[in-house]
Amino acid sequence: MPPRSIALVVFADELDREHAAYEAVQNFVDVYESDVDRIAVVGPERIDIDRAVVDPVPVQRPQSSVPPVTVTEYVGHQGRIAAALWHERDRLDAAFFHIGGTMLLVPLLACTFAGVRTLLFVTGTVTEGVYARRGTGPLARGLAGIVSLVERVTCTLADDVILLSRGMDHPALEWPLSPTIRAANVNYVDCEEFAKRTPIDERPIDVVFVGRFATVKGIHDILGALPRLVASQPDIRIELIGDGDLSDEVATFVDRHGLSENVTCPGWVDHDDLPARLDDARTLLLPSRSEGVPKALLEAMACGTVPVATPVGGVPDLVDDGSNGVLLRDTDPAAIERTVTAVLERDDLDAVSDTARDYIERNYAYETIRDRYRRLLVEPEADRATAGAGRDTV
Repeated sequence: MPPRSIALVVFADELDREHAAYEAVQNFVDVYESDVDRIAVVGPERIDIDRAVVDPVPVQRPQSSVPPVTVTEYVGHQGRIAAALWHERDRLDAAFFHIGGTMLLVPLLACTFAGVRTLLFVTGTVTEGVYARRGTGPLARGLAGIVSLVERVTCTLADDVILLSRGMDHPALEWPLSPTIRAANVNYVDCEEFAKRTPIDERPIDVVFVGRFATVKGIHDILGALPRLVASQPDIRIELIGDGDLSDEVATFVDRHGLSENVTCPGWVDHDDLPARLDDARTLLLPSRSEGVPKALLEAMACGTVPVATPVGGVPDLVDDGSNGVLLRDTDPAAIERTVTAVLERDDLDAVSDTARDYIERNYAYETIRDRYRRLLVEPEADRATAGAGRDTV
């Protein structure tokens, strides 16, 4: 009989529709809700998910932003998550550590001592975020070293490590003593909702971006390329969909450079409206500096919107360069302009669009993802043991 009660540990203060982790948690619930009686979502103080199978287990977040206190409260917060999991230990068959999970060493240890199976999602390295926020000075390097050590220990102690794609790499997995490593992406696509309905040459938008307006998403690289794209293609239509800390900067740039006739910024679009937006666009531009497996990329490909994306994280496992999309090898403005222009001028762009759609239908439809995760949860211990430290796809 499959496990009937599992925990999903999320290092976030709240889960609502505007939180980056919200959709990932919804997807997790979707794929497991028919296989378990209860999913205890441990961590967020507030959860905006009204599903019968979801049982919120809130944990108080630290409030201070003063650095010395922040470290102490961070460890204290881990202790509170660990205490919540320990309290739940007799009810849990497994605990999945998701968003921020590679840093949750103390809660993972609590589950290990309690005999609860631990499955750890690796979505990216926290070390990159340290450098992005604090620069590359001695203090940042020291902090990054501590973060890297914690991630390595956490990944080593987990029973299973779940990568978002086969090709993803992570420094924390380099230690010789490693758990079973599996490739499985909880992101699925509703292929009926996200579908190719409009031929490429009939779409009114040439280039679309969907995501947070943040440096890590390559938004500055996009801004640098906009004047070049408009200069080389005066009739080009570009839509930047999203929101974030750099929203004002994006709007100011478009206005200052007189690009408003070619570039529109509608803000954050409701997910229900996104299929139509993607079906209006010929290409998706995603020059990210770091990614897991971006849901926007999966949904765009499902709509036949041809991706032009950097080969980071799990992107190369999705985009077969030249076949179902194009990998962006360089993100300077001139390279983006050249690559996007070359893609838009391809005679076989509609065929590339069809190939992208077919790939998602075969690999990321709901039924396919749900079957992968069912097997991951219920497979016998003996079968898991034979996998050793190899990297499997479930």
